[in-house]
Amino acid sequence: MSTTIRVSEETRSRFAELARATGRPMTELLDEAADALERRVFFDRFAARYAELRHDADAWGEIEAERAEESSSLSDHSA
Repeated sequence: MSTTIRVSEETRSRFAELARATGRPMTELLDEAADALERRVFFDRFAARYAELRHDADAWGEIEAERAEESSSLSDHSA
């Protein structure tokens, strides 16, 4: 299924040029661009939340304690 979206002439021209340069359809490039933006937004939010946690001594202490516990359980005892 497809639909029409409005974009500026400049954006349409940019995608048309990218399509010519890569030999891929503009729809595929738009899908890829949306995926990349979703990933960037996710990781920006992830990093912002971690920054908030670092400023909360109690919350950050819990994270550090959990990491310490996990790292000890990951030790290789097979040797």
